[in-house]
Amino acid sequence: MNFQIIKLRTFFLFLTALLIAVGGLIEPSFSQGNVTTGRYPEPLINHIADWNNKQIAVKQRPDTYIEINQRAFYDNIRLVKNELLNDKTKLMVVIKSDAYGHGLQLLGNVAEMAGADYFGITENHSLKIMHEMKLSRPIVRLRLASNNELIKAHSNQDVYGDVEEMIGTIRMATLLSKLGTEQGHSIKIHLNLNAGGMSRNGFDMSVPEIRNQLLSLSKLKNIQVVGIMTHFPNADAADLDETRSALANFKEQANWIIENANLDRGNILLHVANTSTTLRLAEAHLDMVRVGSLVFGEKLEKEAPEALEQLMSVYSKVGQIIFYPKGSSVGYGSNYTLERDSYLANIPIGKVNGIPRDLVDVLIGGKRYPMVGNMSMNTTMVDITDGGKNISSGDEVVIFGKQGKDEIRVEDHWLSIISDVHSFIGKLNQNARYSTP
Repeated sequence: MNFQIIKLRTFFLFLTALLIAVGGLIEPSFSQGNVTTGRYPEPLINHIADWNNKQIAVKQRPDTYIEINQRAFYDNIRLVKNELLNDKTKLMVVIKSDAYGHGLQLLGNVAEMAGADYFGITENHSLKIMHEMKLSRPIVRLRLASNNELIKAHSNQDVYGDVEEMIGTIRMATLLSKLGTEQGHSIKIHLNLNAGGMSRNGFDMSVPEIRNQLLSLSKLKNIQVVGIMTHFPNADAADLDETRSALANFKEQANWIIENANLDRGNILLHVANTSTTLRLAEAHLDMVRVGSLVFGEKLEKEAPEALEQLMSVYSKVGQIIFYPKGSSVGYGSNYTLERDSYLANIPIGKVNGIPRDLVDVLIGGKRYPMVGNMSMNTTMVDITDGGKNISSGDEVVIFGKQGKDEIRVEDHWLSIISDVHSFIGKLNQNARYSTP
């Protein structure tokens, strides 16, 4: 399951970078307290209207494009806050890698309006964009930054703004202390512990010397410990006993640090829960949860709320319709043979766009039609024989998303190759991503 989830997320990141059309929108941040017009706050309605005014009409778009539903993003965040969390647990919305390929500039302001308490990112580039957007929520980098990244970000706050760094080595802490001293301000840090057993970013406190380093770290000038965290690698496993044991281990280690380093518990955020942990282990919510795929509408766990909405829709059009007799082979390799006289539609989307080669079906006119033959670089063939004369060149094709009463969800068809999902999103043309009107 771990491997599958990694595949689905990679597919999503990959698909969005191919389909991005709108430039960045710089707006003031908003809060939940704004006046509400109907279901949505007025600033959200205005925000979406601004996007729609700046982007081209549907009929002027390329044949293949993506729409991102900002209202769905707002709804998903509100759903997490209202149904999964209590009033004391903060929500970090993880918008790393261009908001999982959906578009950071499209969604950053929306997350603030929906009530995100923190943002999680990884790249300096994201920091720069968020600073330009004037987002007001605190930001935590969820990766150990390189020395070069740390120096750039914390020596140029006028460009990158402020970021709280995740720390996993004493060397990082020492460098940040030096940078903080040079810049004349204190840099906030989150201590990452290897209590979860990820062995990727954290201090391993089973090593006595590491405990000594953590005590030394707490005495460094111009850095401030504001969080202690870990990450669970198997929170999606059928048996959660290992994760519960890791949670207990984390609590013991975090308490040891707070007591022995004389930290103020009231000023420390304890956070361990990613999406899977948030859904499946409520006792691990602690002071804050870090949710990514869930708020983007990916139902990768059976515990995901039914009301969760998919943000991204991928559209194309019927190119030409061609008749082929029974017995004709279709596509490279000639490994698919028509079992009847058929009408096939060629769709101008293919492997170059990151579309999975074993695409199952598409929606045309609200009905599903199967892909046939091996996918080409720029073309996918669909058997529309059962559609009769109701389908014409130029008709809308939904690769995934809603059409009529049906919906094709990414995880419905590509769960077996989940690691390709975010990579697929990122491959679509960056001049073809739009906000849903």
